[in-house]
Amino acid sequence: MAGMAAGQRRGRPARALGLAPSIRALAPGGGAAPRPPDDRPVLRLAVSKGALAIELGEPFALGPLRVTELVVRLAGIRFPVDLSGGVARFRHRRGQLVRLSVEAQGTELAGWAAPRLRGLLGDGAPQLLIAPIEDGALVALRSGETALAFDVAVAPGERALRLLPERARGIGLAAPPHALALQALSMMAGTHGRLVEGAIVLDAAVERIVRLLLPAAGARAPAVEGVQWAVVAAEAGRFRAEGALGAAPPALGDRALRALEAAELAGAADELAFAGGLDEARRAYLAALERAPRHPEISSRLAWLDLLIGERAEGALSTVVDAMPAVDAGLLGGALLEAVGDRDGAFSALARAAHAEPYGPLAALAWLRAAALADAVDVRLDALNLGVARAPGIDALRWARFHARLDVADVRGALADAEHLEASARGAEARHAVSRRAAEAFLARGDVADARVLFERALRYAPESPDVVAGLARSLRAAGEGRRALDLLARARALAARSGAPACALDLELGRGLAEIAGDLPAAIARVRSVPPGVPEALEARLLEGRWCAGLGDLGGASVALGRLRDAVELALQGRADDAGPARAKGAPFGDGAAAVAALLAEAAEIEERSRGDLLAAQRQLGLALRLRPRDPGITAAFRRVSGEIAPPIAPAPAAPPGPVQRPRAAEQRIEVHVAAPRRRTIPPEPVVIAPAPLKPPPVPRAPAAPPKAAPIDPGTIDEMPTLDGTDTSTDLTAPIPSSVTLAEGQVPLARAFGVDDELLAERLADRLRADPADQGVAMALADVLDRLGRDLDLLALLSARMEEGDDAVRHEVAPRRRIVLARLAARARAEGRDSEAELYEMLLQSELA
Repeated sequence: MAGMAAGQRRGRPARALGLAPSIRALAPGGGAAPRPPDDRPVLRLAVSKGALAIELGEPFALGPLRVTELVVRLAGIRFPVDLSGGVARFRHRRGQLVRLSVEAQGTELAGWAAPRLRGLLGDGAPQLLIAPIEDGALVALRSGETALAFDVAVAPGERALRLLPERARGIGLAAPPHALALQALSMMAGTHGRLVEGAIVLDAAVERIVRLLLPAAGARAPAVEGVQWAVVAAEAGRFRAEGALGAAPPALGDRALRALEAAELAGAADELAFAGGLDEARRAYLAALERAPRHPEISSRLAWLDLLIGERAEGALSTVVDAMPAVDAGLLGGALLEAVGDRDGAFSALARAAHAEPYGPLAALAWLRAAALADAVDVRLDALNLGVARAPGIDALRWARFHARLDVADVRGALADAEHLEASARGAEARHAVSRRAAEAFLARGDVADARVLFERALRYAPESPDVVAGLARSLRAAGEGRRALDLLARARALAARSGAPACALDLELGRGLAEIAGDLPAAIARVRSVPPGVPEALEARLLEGRWCAGLGDLGGASVALGRLRDAVELALQGRADDAGPARAKGAPFGDGAAAVAALLAEAAEIEERSRGDLLAAQRQLGLALRLRPRDPGITAAFRRVSGEIAPPIAPAPAAPPGPVQRPRAAEQRIEVHVAAPRRRTIPPEPVVIAPAPLKPPPVPRAPAAPPKAAPIDPGTIDEMPTLDGTDTSTDLTAPIPSSVTLAEGQVPLARAFGVDDELLAERLADRLRADPADQGVAMALADVLDRLGRDLDLLALLSARMEEGDDAVRHEVAPRRRIVLARLAARARAEGRDSEAELYEMLLQSELA
C-alpha cells in the first residue's frame, strides 16, 4: 500500500474532498488561480470501506457549475493490488458512481446565462439576476423599461431535475409572463432541457455531468444506476445539489408541491402558450379552472393572457377578482385596474406590488407606472423617489423625477438628477445628449440661467453641434441678449450647412430673429422662403411669410404664401382620405400636431380677412381648420361669423294667390308652452315640454270675404286659456298670453297665434337658455324657432352644443335633427358652388353616421 496516492493507509477512510487542500489554493496570491485552457480534472485513488475508488482531487468547473465531489467505486478489485500506476492504471475500468456534489454561484450562473437570453426582452442581452430563495430561485431580467421576474421551484426526480416557474410578473411585456418564463428557462437549459407539462426537465443530469468530467480526465464514465438526488438546497449566494447511491428522495417543500400541482392542472395550457397558441391556451386554462375553481396561479395566468391580447380587461379583471382582491394581485391587478379606468385602485395595487417585489428594477418600474397615474405632483414625486431608491441606475426614473422636480420648482434637485444622469452616461455623445435634453427642459420652463449653463456644458462634448448652438441662442434671446442670439443662430445655420444636417428649423428661428429683433422683414421673408415644401416646418414658414408680407403691404405676396399653406393642408388631407378610405381618422395625417396646424389656418384666415378683406379665402382657411378640429369653439364661431357675412340675402317668398290656403297637417308631436305670470313686461320664457298629441284634421277655411267668427276652442289645439290679471299682463303684447298653450307642430305659429314675431321669440328663448343651459325643453323650442326662421348655422351651433354638453338621452334626441341640418347645409353649399364648405358639412355628417 506504500504506492497509494496521497499516502492512504489500510483501513483509513478516504478524506472528504471538501477538506482536501488544493495546490492552487496554496499558491502565492491566494484562492482560485485561473485554469489554463488545457486544464483537466485532477483524479486520485482512495480506499473507502475496504474498496478502491476514484475521486475528484479538487473542484472542477463545468460551465457555470462547479463539481466539488465525485466518488466512483471500482468493484471486483482484490487486495493486495499494485497502485504504482496511479489512476491511469485503472482508468479503463468502469466503476459505480457513489456520490456526486455540484454547486453554482448565482452571479456566475447569471453571467453564463445572460448571453443565451439575447432577444428575449429586447435586442441585446438583458440584465439577469439569479438569486436563491426558499425551495428554489428567483430569476429576474430587465432590458430598458421592460422587466420580467418569476420564481423557480426545483423538484428533483431520480436523476433528473424539474424546474417549475411560478408567480411570473412583469412590466412592458409583449407576451404572457408565464410563457416568457418558460422560454427563458428553455433558452438557459438549451439542449439539456425539454418542456414537459409546464416544467423544464433536465433529463439525466447526473449522467451528463459524469460523462463530461471523467472522460476529460482520461477515465471511463461510471454506471449511475441507483444514484438519486438526495439534497437540492439554496444557500446564501449559491445553489447546491448532492446525489448519492441508494439515497432516499428529498422531502419537497410547499413551493415545490404547489408548483407540481399547478403544472399537473395547467401543464397543457402552459405548453400551448409557450408555442404561441394563445386562443387554444385560453380554452385550456378555462378547462383547468373548471377542475380547480378560483385557483390563484391559474387565474393569474389566464388574466395575463387576456390583458396582453387586448380589449379584454373587464373579463380579465373578473377572473382575478374571483380568486383574490384586485389590489392584492400585484402588477397584474394594477394593469387591469388601469385598463378599466380605475386610476386610484391601480395606484394602490402598483404601490403594494412595488413594496412586496424583491427584484429592485421591477419594483422601480412599478413605482414609475404608479407615478404616471398620480394626479397630485407631490404624490407623483414621492413615488418616483421610492423608485429611484430601489433602482438608481434606471434612466427613465431619473428623467421622470427630473421633470417632476421642475414642476415643483425644485431646481437644485433637478440639477442633481441631471448631473447624475450625465455622470452615469458613457461616452461624449451620451453625455452631450443628457446635457442637451436637460437644458431644453429648463428652457421650456423659463429657467434661462440654468438652461444656458447646461447648453454650454453640452457644447463641451460637441462644440460643432448646430442644435446646441441654436438652443444656447434661444436661451440668450430669452435672457434679453437678442443681438448675440442672432449671431449664434447664424453660426448654427452655418454649422448645419457645413455638416449637411437639416436646417429648416434653424431657418425659421433665424427668420423670427431677423423680424422681431433686427426688424428686417425682407431678410426674414427671404429666410423662410428657403424652407422647401414637404418638410414639417413648411406650413409654419408659409404662415410667417404671409404675415410678414402683409406687414410690408405686399398683399399679393401674402395671398400667394397663404394660398400655398392652404394647398399644402388640402393635399395632406386628400392623401389621408385616399389612404384611409371611408374610415377617416380625425386629425390625421398631422397626428398630435393637428391643433397646431388648425391654429396656423385660423391665423391665416384672420390675415385674409383683416389685411386683404377676402372673406371667401378666410372661409376656406377656416373650413380646413374645422376639418382638423371640428369641435374647436373658437374656430367654429369664426367660421359661422365669416359665413354669415358672405351669405347671400334670402329673397322674400312670392305672395300666394288669393284663395283658400291649405294649412299644414299636424305632426304626431306638439309643443306645450307653460307660461307663468311674468315678472317683467316681456314674454314669459318658461320650459317647453314635448308631448305626443293625436292628429287633428285641418279646419276648413272660411271664405275670405267676411271676417271669420270666433270659433270654439279646440281642446286638442289650445288647452284652458284663462286670462291673466291686469297686474300680470304684459303691455309688450297685443293680447294676454294664456298660462298653458299647446300647439301642434305645423299648426298656427306662435307669431300668428299671439302676435309675437319669431325673431323676438328666438331672442327670448335664447335668454332663457343662457339663464339655465340645462333646460332641454327650452333648447328644443329654440331649435324649432330657428328652423322656421331658416337660420341653419345658428341651429347647427345650438344642436352641436347640446350634443357636447348633454347626456346620452339628449344626444339621442338631438342627433337626428343635427344630421338633417348638416345635410341641408351641404346641399345648399353645393348648389351655390361652395364645394369646400359642402365637403366640410359632408365630412361632419359622415362622422355622425359612422
